[in-house]
Amino acid sequence: MGESNSPTQHASSIETQLPYLSAGISKQKSMTFTFKKENGEIIMTESEGALFDAFGLTRDHVIGKSIKDIFPPKVAELKLKYYERAWNGESVTYEAVLNGIPFLAAIGPVYRDGKIVEVYGFCVDLTERVTMERQLAESEQRFQSLIEHNMDALFSVDLNGRFTTVNPACEILTGYTQSELLGMSFHPLLPKERHFQAEQQFKEALNGNPQTYEIMICIKSGEQRFVNLTVTPIIVVDQVLGVYGIAKDITEKKNYERELRDTKELLEAVIYNSTDAISIMNFSDHTTQVNPAFEETFGFSEADLNQSASEILPVVPEEMVPESEQLLKIVKKGGYVKSHETIRLHKSGRRLNVSLSLSPVFGDNGEVIAMSAISRDITERKIKEKALRASEEKYRIIAENTMDLIAVAEPSGRITYVSPSNKQLLGFDPSYYIGKNGLMFFHQDDRMKAKTAFRTMASTRLPVKFEARCLHANGSYVLLESQATPVVNDENHELESVVVVSRDLTERKKTEEMLRKSDKLSVLGQLAAGVAHEIRNPLTSIKGFLQLLQSRATENAEYYSIMLSEIDRINGIVGEFMLLAKPQAMNFTLTNIKMLMDHVISLLDSQANLMNAQIYFDCDKDLPSVWCVENQIKQVFINILKNAIESMPAGGTVRIRLRLKDGYIVTSITDEGCGIEESRLKTLGEPFYTTKEKGTGLGLMICYKIVENHGGKITIHSKVGEGSTFTIALPLLDEKPEAE
Repeated sequence: MGESNSPTQHASSIETQLPYLSAGISKQKSMTFTFKKENGEIIMTESEGALFDAFGLTRDHVIGKSIKDIFPPKVAELKLKYYERAWNGESVTYEAVLNGIPFLAAIGPVYRDGKIVEVYGFCVDLTERVTMERQLAESEQRFQSLIEHNMDALFSVDLNGRFTTVNPACEILTGYTQSELLGMSFHPLLPKERHFQAEQQFKEALNGNPQTYEIMICIKSGEQRFVNLTVTPIIVVDQVLGVYGIAKDITEKKNYERELRDTKELLEAVIYNSTDAISIMNFSDHTTQVNPAFEETFGFSEADLNQSASEILPVVPEEMVPESEQLLKIVKKGGYVKSHETIRLHKSGRRLNVSLSLSPVFGDNGEVIAMSAISRDITERKIKEKALRASEEKYRIIAENTMDLIAVAEPSGRITYVSPSNKQLLGFDPSYYIGKNGLMFFHQDDRMKAKTAFRTMASTRLPVKFEARCLHANGSYVLLESQATPVVNDENHELESVVVVSRDLTERKKTEEMLRKSDKLSVLGQLAAGVAHEIRNPLTSIKGFLQLLQSRATENAEYYSIMLSEIDRINGIVGEFMLLAKPQAMNFTLTNIKMLMDHVISLLDSQANLMNAQIYFDCDKDLPSVWCVENQIKQVFINILKNAIESMPAGGTVRIRLRLKDGYIVTSITDEGCGIEESRLKTLGEPFYTTKEKGTGLGLMICYKIVENHGGKITIHSKVGEGSTFTIALPLLDEKPEAE
């Protein structure tokens, strides 16, 4: 420090310039420091004190360092401003915050020989003062908030009874504004007949006696309201200056008390006139109160019940006592019992079915002091329910075990019940239908038919029958025959619901179709048997004479060839008739289908070449042999492959695929012909139905019959313009079938 005075000397010399240091501030955590100016920089030369450590400073960090290097930029900027003033001869005090600690600093110049050689400073921690100031401000804010936001009206009046302070709740209560209330006496707020009494109570409060009472006031709108008023004297230095008041609006409370009285009277009237048996048992003395309906239902009077000190009334049968004790425990714990069905006794010994509801009655402290019981005689209802259950059980057994679909719907069409048979019939779980409109499950083309039937039933109140397709879970549709029967209310003749009983027509339709086909086949067989000889005999003669004439003819030889060809065609048709007319011998042999197909392809290969058709054959390896009548299966393959070639007059490709699948040898023959319309696929295989110009339809029908006799099946997939695929599936049998 050179020739500078010591910090002690500095302190004694500066105290005369900073008198506030003697006011007690120096008792707080503090520090002293000195600095001087070198080369335009403020340099710290000395610093010590408890506050020095609290700031987180060390001597190495500050001694000999400039202000800019010691303090954060904002603090350094503030200090430099004041330090420059002190260096220029001015004593300065300022407040700031460093490292979260508020402090007061006092600085002043130190002179030597009339020149300022350094500046001496003193800092004191203001945390305690700031905390006290903040607490005081918070306390004032809390008090002000308590006054301003209090739900009760708070006010003060002077010795003349005029308002001097009012809070916002006073404005809400009275309807007067704050400016209107201030300077106004309390007289306009009271009915005239209450003025004298209010003045007496006001005087009592001024005499040092606080008052609390209920009073009616008149608010600005003219409405009257009840308030609970508390007034206490304002005493300052033993002198009464006025009265503080707290007014609580109890109008709603008064109205509630009045409503409570009215409710009590109404409740007593309801209990007395109720048709249900009502009893109230007091747990303290086991006394019981009952209404007239209790005495009428059970035959016991109130006097009869109060002869016993037991909590279990004599209406409880002996075997039901344990149950009754359990119910009592529930109620004593504050629980409720609702609509509990049990048995009770009439005084005569007759047993009654009752619906029992128990409720606890609570005292002021929240403890259960009594129990109310409401009993309703349901004996007649129980008898009817038993009979109804027996009836419902009969119908349930019928509904759940019938194979017909039974559904119940509202008049709007909303389904409320579906029998379990629906799972087998349509694949949906019965619960899937509940709440949905039944019409949405019909095919869209049949909905109008079903809707018309339901309208007819609703208007005539008579059952109706209709056929419609219904959705299956797999996406297909099942044809149902349904009968809708209305359920009508006997009293108002209103339609309550609709019962629909449906039956699957699929099997019946199949049977009818089979019968129809069977009739055709029968007629065809009879026709074939009767006509075969009649046609073949003349044809033989005609053919012989034509051949004779042909051998002698010298011209028009082509006509003879055409006539002979047509006669052969007629013979072929008659031959097909004969296949249907007389049973064929079924001599099953173990046949290699691949070799059989190779033979068929070789037979038709030349015809395929003539029609510019290519045949591709693909076969799985190591296919097992099949029990079949070889010539008949060969005839099936020839007919179908021939049809495939003829369906492509402009040429094309026929693909034959032979494979093993699910216990069948499956042969698929795919062409690129004109294809078959979907509507005509169902009729293929019927006699005289064909897609060819000169066909009879007998060839494909014979194929169907042969494959069916072998236990197999033929399926057809076709698309117009793209071609057709005929699939022949023949079963793999372990043993040779018996010939029929």
